Amino acid sequence: MLERTKVIPLSKNLEDKTQKTAWEQIELREPALMEVEQFYDKESKTTVLSAMRLLISLVSGVPESVLGRMAYSDYKQCEEYLMGFLTHGKQKDGGN
Repeated sequence: MLERTKVIPLSKNLEDKTQKTAWEQIELREPALMEVEQFYDKESKTTVLSAMRLLISLVSGVPESVLGRMAYSDYKQCEEYLMGFLTHGKQKDGGN
């Protein structure tokens, strides 16, 4: 069973200077069906990195423009958690 929420401590704080907001961590939650649809729609038009940044933004509330400055290692932790929902129930290697 996947965790419904997960907190990712950031290796480097993220700041939105226009909103005067900073994040030391990102709290992710299970995506809603509509958010997963948005992810797949964006992935079909752009890149998986861009689509995942959108999904992270949707489930965390952190603006996409801010997430663009996130450390790649932090991004990979977010991606790993969210991919658990996107691949949940799929058979690996085309198994039975």
